[in-house]
Amino acid sequence: MFKWDILSVEPKRDYTLLITFAKGKKRIFDCKKYLLEKPYAHKLKDIDFFMRAKADHFTVAWSEDLDIAPEYLYENSVAVK
Repeated sequence: MFKWDILSVEPKRDYTLLITFAKGKKRIFDCKKYLLEKPYAHKLKDIDFFMRAKADHFTVAWSEDLDIAPEYLYENSVAVK
């Protein structure tokens, strides 16, 4: 298991994700910047769609064609204290 493998995710209505990574490390990923930078992420602007985030094969996914690489999520998130 890699440090960035995702065990669970909890989407929040403020477009953040509370992610539990390997070994129980919790981190917050703010999707607002991601939504602005990644044109293919436009679907995530719909809050109802965003709230469907789930842990899927050690990453976060919304559908078969929309996910975010776990290493990107890990490197661009902040630790929960």
